[in-house]
Amino acid sequence: MTTRVAQSARRVIKNLHRRALLPARFLSDQVLAKMHNRGAGARIGVVSDQSVYTSEEQFAPFQAYRSELRSRQGLTFLPMHLSDVMWGPRWALAPFDVIFVKLGFRMARREATQVLKDIRAATLGKKVIYFDGDDDLCIQWPEILPFVDLYVKKHAFKDRTCYLQPYIGKSNLTDYVHRQFGFSFASDAITDESFPVPRDELSKIRVGWNLALDRKIVQLYRNTRHEEVAPRSNDIVCRAGVPNDWIRFLRGGVEPVLRRLDGRFRVLTPNQRVTPDVYLREMRDSKICVSPFGYGEICWRDFEAILCGCLLVKPDMSHVETHPDIFEEYRTYVPVRWDLSDLEEKCSYYLTHAEERNRMIAAARSVLRDFYENGGFASRFAEILG
Repeated sequence: MTTRVAQSARRVIKNLHRRALLPARFLSDQVLAKMHNRGAGARIGVVSDQSVYTSEEQFAPFQAYRSELRSRQGLTFLPMHLSDVMWGPRWALAPFDVIFVKLGFRMARREATQVLKDIRAATLGKKVIYFDGDDDLCIQWPEILPFVDLYVKKHAFKDRTCYLQPYIGKSNLTDYVHRQFGFSFASDAITDESFPVPRDELSKIRVGWNLALDRKIVQLYRNTRHEEVAPRSNDIVCRAGVPNDWIRFLRGGVEPVLRRLDGRFRVLTPNQRVTPDVYLREMRDSKICVSPFGYGEICWRDFEAILCGCLLVKPDMSHVETHPDIFEEYRTYVPVRWDLSDLEEKCSYYLTHAEERNRMIAAARSVLRDFYENGGFASRFAEILG
């Protein structure tokens, strides 16, 4: 009974925040924006099903930079739950000049298409921008592209023509696993197939900002001392779980390769979960962090490794466009082949060439520092809004 009461109380508080406190703050922000900008700027409705935490983090900068965006550009934001919008989108979206939309990847294709179609019909003449917070590079529902003005991803194919081809499964990574290892995605309702993007819709695909602006990474940056890399007890760390799904084909081979370095180097490849403090302590005491692919190419570990002073070693990222770009080969990270055939060789080399290793660590940290301190988010956001 106590649990039910607590759950009920949380729902009441959440609904109060969503339907009263956020609209009140939005109105207050509009007043302040007009005072500073004399009516310039835009009112932005941020519509989301709020179903996937990691993709919701794509909107985290709107809160973190709220005062700056309001005072300098006159921009105000109102986060709205999709369910509060779709009962009457024409009325619900009337107060806004620009509409941002994000849907969770578990939504059915037909439903996602209908949502964007309804929002477009209710907002003719207004800019509709879709924010794709998925881990991978591909576009899950190309059918929604005709109903949006821009389609913003955290990272995209550097060569946009890669979107013109279909992939087995949800992305280029699932396609790779299928072709290299024969894994079938036929029975997976979410990842059975990735459809091509029509050529005339390619220009809508833009890259926004990546996980560097997720709250946990920003907090780590603020809490990290950026002095010279201190002496470290461990040579290599790779704490990356190997789930019993298609990810095992991308990660399962890492530990056997690194174990061949045992004896010459101190290698950590734990697979059990630990607290964030222990996880970061391991990184801060290691020289190299190996960061394999997961459900997408980029993960929090990439940024955590750099901020903790590790050399990032990762499968080749030359096909990816992202901002901030911490994946400049042999400048900010060390690329290895996707089949890991050169992983042992490269780890061994950079463990015995400290000067080169520390140069890349410093360069990667500099990329992040410049993005955080010199308006990286503001420039990316301005480019998207046009």
